[in-house]
Amino acid sequence: MMKHAFLILLLLIGLPYMAWMQSTAPTEKISVYAEEDQYEDDPYYWSYSREVGVNFTPLISKLVPFNLGENDAGNVGLIWKKYYSSRAFRISLGAKLRNFDDGTGNNFFFLGIGLEKRHPITKDKKMAYTSGWELFLNASEVENDNALGVRKTYGFEYHFTKRLFISTEAALFLGLNADEGGPVFDYQIPTAIFVNIRLY
Repeated sequence: MMKHAFLILLLLIGLPYMAWMQSTAPTEKISVYAEEDQYEDDPYYWSYSREVGVNFTPLISKLVPFNLGENDAGNVGLIWKKYYSSRAFRISLGAKLRNFDDGTGNNFFFLGIGLEKRHPITKDKKMAYTSGWELFLNASEVENDNALGVRKTYGFEYHFTKRLFISTEAALFLGLNADEGGPVFDYQIPTAIFVNIRLY
């Protein structure tokens, strides 16, 4: 009887102590990659990651044999994104600044800052579409191209892996001409192809 009472007393004291030690023990920090592997079914596995995309259209247009025309790659050469949950803060940047006329177009500078959201299309998340808004500034040698306003983007992505994917996007421009003060309304079809890397 005494032995049973001693075991019960030991359990009554030991179990709360063990639970308290477990709750106060320092938790081991799980890396982003381990969390990603834990949640394979999470459609937002890109959350809290950084991405950078480079416009590869000029290079691709030289490699594709049946492409004989000049592709309009747009003014955006680089896109940087920082995802928080399902939404991202994004910066679009592009420039062509030369001191001489090389006969291939006008000098320009483009800067866009905005927000974006990604939506998976397929269950394996290989394909996704994006939708976002940007405030943009476009400065060019051509007066009609100088503009300040908002840009609505619609994108499509194909993910080869979780860290490498290609994308393209269409954009609707609404703004004001910085020189003439008139409205600017333009739509760019998705001709530019970006190669993107997820940096974490």
